[in-house]
Amino acid sequence: MPGICIIKTLYLSLLKQNERTMKDLFETPELIPSEVQAILDKYSEMDNTYTNCGDLIDELESVGYTCDYGLDAEPYGLRPMGIELTEFLGWEDIND
Repeated sequence: MPGICIIKTLYLSLLKQNERTMKDLFETPELIPSEVQAILDKYSEMDNTYTNCGDLIDELESVGYTCDYGLDAEPYGLRPMGIELTEFLGWEDIND
């Protein structure tokens, strides 16, 4: 998917020049692209279930984004594909 590199580059360029650590797009809604927001809006009225989270991720990945979800089926870590959670501020040690 060649668009993923472009999306990641655009995301990084939206961050402040002096800020090196990325943020979860759920926490920075002003950075969410309109096509991603449309997908999120579609799922915002649905119950938080594993099935809905899986469907949400499938749709996000079709436009070059992804997220994770917890045992409570609450999505988190919205980001362009190719960016790891460990690159987020406060998530550096998530795999430890």
